[in-house]
Amino acid sequence: MIKRLLTIALLTGAGHITTLLSLKFIAKHVSNNTIASIGEMDSLSLLIVSVVAFGLQLSTTRELAILDDWKSEYYSTQSARFSLSLILMALGFTGFFITKNYLFFIAPIIALNADYALYGRGKPIAGACVAFLRILIPSITLIVFSVYNSEQIVLFYSLSIVVAYLFAGVIVSRVLKVKYFVIPRAKHLLKYIHNLRIGIASFALFFVGIGIINVLSYFNSSETIAVAYMALKLYLIFKGVRRIIVQSFFKELQDVKVSVKVDLFAIIAGIVFLATVVFYPKVLITLLFDEKYSIYTTTFTILGVAGFLSSFTTSSGTRLLLQKKDKAYSFNLILAAIITIVSGVLFWLFIGDQPYLIALAVLLGEITISVLNVLALKEQHFFIKRIKIVFTILVLATIFIICKYSFSETMVSYLIALFLFGAATLFYLNKSNFFK
Repeated sequence: MIKRLLTIALLTGAGHITTLLSLKFIAKHVSNNTIASIGEMDSLSLLIVSVVAFGLQLSTTRELAILDDWKSEYYSTQSARFSLSLILMALGFTGFFITKNYLFFIAPIIALNADYALYGRGKPIAGACVAFLRILIPSITLIVFSVYNSEQIVLFYSLSIVVAYLFAGVIVSRVLKVKYFVIPRAKHLLKYIHNLRIGIASFALFFVGIGIINVLSYFNSSETIAVAYMALKLYLIFKGVRRIIVQSFFKELQDVKVSVKVDLFAIIAGIVFLATVVFYPKVLITLLFDEKYSIYTTTFTILGVAGFLSSFTTSSGTRLLLQKKDKAYSFNLILAAIITIVSGVLFWLFIGDQPYLIALAVLLGEITISVLNVLALKEQHFFIKRIKIVFTILVLATIFIICKYSFSETMVSYLIALFLFGAATLFYLNKSNFFK
């Protein structure tokens, strides 16, 4: 269990480091207006991923994990995804009015990438490798063009997304020994109808995070969107770590004991994330972005709180799906998305044009999901089980406070705190036989 998780963590970590490096370069060398454009393109590409998935990814991953004749399910799903992507291509012509919408022309390339199937077939390490590749290519593009040709960075960033998804799709087909290209069939679009509820929910979840940029970019200024994008990109990395943890134990999550352990791993990550943005915000922002973003520490702190609180229910959504509670799962995410979007617009309308308000809207959405998912699971003493296990780790987290005020807010102080907290946590978990 731990060996598999560490391998995936190393691959995921490598990808995240590359992403963080790209953020560092564009923060230093690119204007806020251009960063806002990159953010909108990035968010739109993820929107296309969400639309093409639209429930099929979750339901198919579940089916691929339990079916003997999984290839027929795989091909019909890929045919449905490809068919819908051809329809989405038509939206590319709206690029004459809204430039970023040209990205819809690459929808078929995105649809033909079936990395979700790797997790369904119990190949999480291969899935992590493919995910790393998808991150690596666009990130390197941002780094290179931010330094040598920032005027063309948005165009080449878009092209790099195409290349990344093309390579990823081909690799997945080779690993699973299936065909990359599938024939589009209109009848397979009915799979979206059969998974409509989950599809709407998955689409809604996208907006409780970086997807909110797609909506609020029509209201907030470019500077606000640029800052919010940088912060939400970091938050997306954190959520990506949690997602990998869940996907690594997808088949075992029906076991309550396993789900508690998965949530604990996520909570530990949440504690580190929150402690970093609360006690070492300037170190984090200066290291990953640029010193000019240090005036926006409130935005990062709010997202830290969102990450910590939601980590307690990391496995809850997947467990609802495994328990066939699709209706409750869908309702929870749709309501959370509505709250996130509406609050984001209302905050802009009545309070002002500030990036921390976008983060606050995401926090409200995350809280909504966590509370409703726990209620839907109907698991006795859900939070008590997790708080009992994590209480000692929360006490150990005071190491971050001690190190900061003993050695001041420096990189050395942070690394010492991180090492001591990690060692103490590992010792505690091992002593309590948690890994058995």
